Formats: sequence, C-alpha cells, structure tokens
Amino acid sequence: MNSKKKILALTISTAMLISFAGCSRKVTGSKEADNALNAINEIVKAYPDKKGFHESLKHWGFELPTGEKFEWSKDMSANKADFAMVMLADPLVKAGLDVNKLDKSEWLYEPAGKDDMGKELPNRLIKPYNVSDKKETSSGSEDSMRRLLKANSEMIKYHEDQKHFGLKLGDGNEVQWTEKLGLNDADMIFVLKAEPLVKAGLDLNKLEGSGWVFKEASSDDMGMGANPDQIVKIYDIKK
Repeated sequence: MNSKKKILALTISTAMLISFAGCSRKVTGSKEADNALNAINEIVKAYPDKKGFHESLKHWGFELPTGEKFEWSKDMSANKADFAMVMLADPLVKAGLDVNKLDKSEWLYEPAGKDDMGKELPNRLIKPYNVSDKKETSSGSEDSMRRLLKANSEMIKYHEDQKHFGLKLGDGNEVQWTEKLGLNDADMIFVLKAEPLVKAGLDLNKLEGSGWVFKEASSDDMGMGANPDQIVKIYDIKK
C-alpha cells in the first residue's frame, strides 16, 4: 500500500471512530438520564398547549390535567427552584395540613391570584429543589432539561416493571413519568415524603377525595431504592 492509500485508510478509520464515539456519547452523563430526557421531551411535545414559560422565575412548566404543574429552570443560577412540583393546596388543607407549620426553607405556599397573563390561579403548595447554582445559557425547554439532568444524572432512577423514570428531588420526594405515553394510566406521578406534611397537621386518614393516596415505607421501592412513608398523586395525561 503506497503512502497516499495509507493516509486515506487512516483518515477513514479515524472518522469512523469519531462517528461511533459521537453516537454512543451520553448527553446527560448516563444512559438512564438520557432515556428519561427523551421520554419527558416526548410527553411535553405531545401536548404543546400545556407547556408554558414563566419569565420572572425563568421556569418552563408543564400543566397536568388537574391544574398542578411540573416546572424546571432555564437557568440554575436564577433561583433555588431548579425543579418544582406545583400542587393544589386546598385538597391537602382540607385533610388537615396547616401550611404555616411547614418549613419555609423547604416549602412555598402561594395564595390564589393571577399569573403574568391574567389567568386565575388557585392556592398552591410548591416543593422546590435546587440542583446547582451554576450559570447556564439554555435554548428552549428541552435543552434546559438536558442541562439540569447533566448537572446531576444520579437523580434519575428507572423502574423496570412499571416502565417509569423517577426524578429524585431530595429525601423522599420525586416526580415520575412514563417511558412512553399509553403504557398505563400513570403518565406522571408526584411523590411527597409524608413526614413533614403529617407534622404540619396532615391526617393521612382524610386523604380520600384529595387525589392523593398513602404509600407505606419499604426497603426497596420496586427497584428504585428504599422509600419512606409517602403520599402519591397519579396523573393520566391522555384523558
């Protein structure tokens, strides 16, 4: 083989290696987080009218069927709520919760009012989670989510039996979403640690009709690790 052919062969081999590496590279740092990112992006794209952006908070949000929202930050340096579960407060208050007894460094309560567009909002209980304070410049909701998961891909766990991804938001709190819409009726799930809510007055025996159900602690939450006592709300987005 002459020198020109050797150089050409080497160039082709190098290009193939680079191409292969590019195909196998993880965009978030882990295969599970990559798959979770793809799944949540597909859910949001399926319901574009449910996606919104809160300019003052620099938050993207996806509205769920009963009015709650799953939110994520455009810029992790903007505030301490890089992820947030925005929930209806009244059903939990009716079950005994005193929002004034919650740790204000862990929970936010927003009374009813209007948003930036003049839309009426109910009383809301918000569980924020801070991933990082790193300044990011993201372009769109998908890129924002990618950057958040890349900042800590260990937040993502996968439930093989239920085909669900779990986004762990601190001690016992999480958001779960389905691998693919239509697999079952649990397209998205909010999970809250019960203890701080019970200490603030929530009566677990009065959850009926609230949309929330009690989930007992276990040493292995169906392959996703140990879990404390929790309350869970399931959302069927496809309805």
